[in-house]
This record gives sequence, C-alpha cells and structure tokens, in this order.
Amino acid sequence: MTALFAICDQNWNLTEAVKSPKGIKAVTGKQFGDATQWTVEELRANFVLVIDQGVIPDREWQTVIGNPTVVIDGDPEAPETMTATLQYSTQPISLNAAKAKLESKVKDYKFRRMSGGITFDVGGTAYVVQTDERSLALLDRITERAKANQLENGQIVRMADNSSPLLTQQQIIDLDLAVSAMLCDCTDAQTEREYAIDALPDDLQAHIDFDCTAGFPAFPEATTE
Repeated sequence: MTALFAICDQNWNLTEAVKSPKGIKAVTGKQFGDATQWTVEELRANFVLVIDQGVIPDREWQTVIGNPTVVIDGDPEAPETMTATLQYSTQPISLNAAKAKLESKVKDYKFRRMSGGITFDVGGTAYVVQTDERSLALLDRITERAKANQLENGQIVRMADNSSPLLTQQQIIDLDLAVSAMLCDCTDAQTEREYAIDALPDDLQAHIDFDCTAGFPAFPEATTE
C-alpha cells in the first residue's frame, strides 16, 4: 500500500508520509480521526496534503525500483497551489529478460493461431473450421474412419458458424491435411521468430518494436455464404 497523505511542516517540507487516513496529527496540532471526512482545502490549511497517486509505470519493459517517493510541489506563498504526488523510479528490463518476454509472446501467439481455425471450401462455399483442442480431437477420429473407408456416406461436420455441411470421405481427409499444414506453418513461424529474436541488436527499443505475429498464417475471415 502506498502513502495517501503527506504531513508537512509550516514551510511545506515533508515530515511524514502516511498510508492510513486514521489518526493523522498535523503540525498545527489539529488531529484528524479520519482524514477522508475532510476536504482537500481543510487538510491543506493544516499542512496536510492528499497525495496524488500519479501514473503507475507500465511494467512490461521496465521495472519499478523501490517504493515511490513523495514529491511536494507548488508555491509556498500560495498554499492553494501546494500538491503532493508519488514519483516512481524505474529501470529498463535486461535484454535477456526482453528476449524471454518476446519468446513467450511468440509461443502464446502460436497457440492462439493454432486454435483460431482455418478456411475450408465445401462445394464452393467457404467455411471456417474450428481448430481448438476439442475440435482437433474430433477431426482426428473422423479422419481415421475416413481413411479406413468407414464413412462411405460422408460425415456432417459442425463449422464455426454452427452450419453443418456434409463432407465426403476425401473432403474429410483433405480437411485434415489442411489443418495439419496450418499447424506445421505455425510451428515453423515460431522457430523463425525465435531466430529473429536471437539476431536482434543489443537495443531494448528493437525488442519493443519486434513483431511477434509476423510470418504466421493469417486468421480466417468471417464465414461467407
């Protein structure tokens, strides 16, 4: 928990930063049982400032060092201008940490794309076929039966839009091949991205600007009629 109130002396120098609004004693001798029940102006009149929590730094590419400090600002001759704000100290993450972060992003995107479906044509109509884990397991079972010539009358396959076209045995096999190709392309793209990460210059900004999605198959467009 960060500091919420700054207790100052009569020259507006910080004497104490407190984390609780309870039992605050001002330099004027005024005691506030619960500072939240008083206005900012009333507190300021007793040299107590409500601390602006400031902007918490984005921690994706930097780390926060220690606890934030309280910065008192304003013109002491004009008390209404006096403010207190938390100021954070940060430092960039290491290049090794940046590379690890990018590799994790690439891996996450690979699995997201793998489960994102493919477009497959059935009799001139383009459908989006689901490729989440459960859908792939079902497709594997259907494909095994198709390869064993056990689906002479074809098989209805549920698509992403809940339509259910009838696929022939060969179409089921072709669908399985298309899905497998997409999965392999995703794995190849991950490897290519990892090589590209290793080849990045020793510059954090280059890591920040790196496109983790390049080279992956595009997600399928919405189902067309």
